[in-house]
Amino acid sequence: MKKPLEKEIDAFMEQLPDMLKQHEGMWTVFKEGKPLGFYHAQEDALREAYKKYGNVPLLLREVSREYLEYGKYGKPVIIPSPIYSPPD
Repeated sequence: MKKPLEKEIDAFMEQLPDMLKQHEGMWTVFKEGKPLGFYHAQEDALREAYKKYGNVPLLLREVSREYLEYGKYGKPVIIPSPIYSPPD
């Protein structure tokens, strides 16, 4: 059984090619397998989502080709350790 956000991630990935045609670079919130809308700022997307659904788990994503290249979790983020520094 998939976790709730896994269902939203899979729905996002399935619909991504079509969303890229008109909404690339915009932000969307997925809930119940559908995008709530498309917004220029992630804050606007979240505001509308919380207004409509309340404080529940939501998937907030930028409509980006990055997910086609790197997979459903997007580009890995590398965070340097403040403790370790590579040898010179």
